[in-house]
Amino acid sequence: MSNYQRNTSLVICIFAVLVIGAVGIGLLSYYGTNTWNWNQATTDFSFEAEVGATNETVTLDIDIATGAVSITFVDNESLLYHIEVEVQNTTVETDGAPTVTFVSNVIGLDYTAAGVNITLGSGVNYTIDVDVATGGLSVVLGPGAHIGDVSLDTTTGGISLIMTDDVVLMGNASFDLTTVTGGINIVADYPTGIGGSIECAVGVGAVDITATGWTQVTANHYESSDYDTASQTITIVAQTTTGGIDAIVT
Repeated sequence: MSNYQRNTSLVICIFAVLVIGAVGIGLLSYYGTNTWNWNQATTDFSFEAEVGATNETVTLDIDIATGAVSITFVDNESLLYHIEVEVQNTTVETDGAPTVTFVSNVIGLDYTAAGVNITLGSGVNYTIDVDVATGGLSVVLGPGAHIGDVSLDTTTGGISLIMTDDVVLMGNASFDLTTVTGGINIVADYPTGIGGSIECAVGVGAVDITATGWTQVTANHYESSDYDTASQTITIVAQTTTGGIDAIVT
């Protein structure tokens, strides 16, 4: 299978997961009405950098007007980032080619419409700040992830966050997930010794939280028994104006 096919399949899978709320509106805006497949007239751009002398916390700052963003980690201490961006040729013609910058320990990508697959390494600590106006957002914090604060925002679209207990935490971290119209899906397996809190809020929609063994603070707010005493904590806050939130924390 070619890199193009693998990348396309990955983005399509992301969308399948994110059809929780009103993600479809964003997809129609980018892909058209025929199918969820990419317009075949696209160009792939690839960007990669090694950690090198970088030894401070790195911020991943992504802004996409329309499209999808997927973020994963690998256990590779030399990799700073590998970013693949797939763009329709018509967008390249009107807006130019996308560029990725690394200045003052900030990895930056600001573009109009694209499917973006991001792989981060294990050699430095990261904070994440991603905004997708219309589309989908998927983040997997697994083996190799050294993570601090995470901010994920969409205006119209869905957000998926998966965390395994392999994560290495920087101090106390806040995970803020916000969408105006769309759904949020969270599966978080907290590392041993890390205190946890999750609070969800919806305007129109439903909240379903599974937090076995945790203390229910309010209807949509749960804390682990060691949240107030643990040396490190992860606090998750998820909000949607119109849509649903489904969360499982352990």
